[in-house]
Amino acid sequence: MIEQNKLFGICRRLFWQRSLLGGVLIFVGLNGGPGRAQSDKMSKKQAGYVVRDKGATQICAQCIYFISPSDCVLVQGPISPQGWCTYYGD
Repeated sequence: MIEQNKLFGICRRLFWQRSLLGGVLIFVGLNGGPGRAQSDKMSKKQAGYVVRDKGATQICAQCIYFISPSDCVLVQGPISPQGWCTYYGD
């Protein structure tokens, strides 16, 4: 029975495990992985970044790209939680 379940000398379970692991590794490699370089981000000028008044409703602190306390997924350098750019996302 074990001989019938082998595909090119590898059992099906091992084949699928290695295939899925390889797919994940390729995906992570193509996307830059969790530690993307700072140079992949755009400058504040390119993003149209400005610091807003306290009464503004759309601010970096409420954006989906904001990383507390003063970083952003898209914009280079430290940013203010009271800032805003053209890529603001709810």
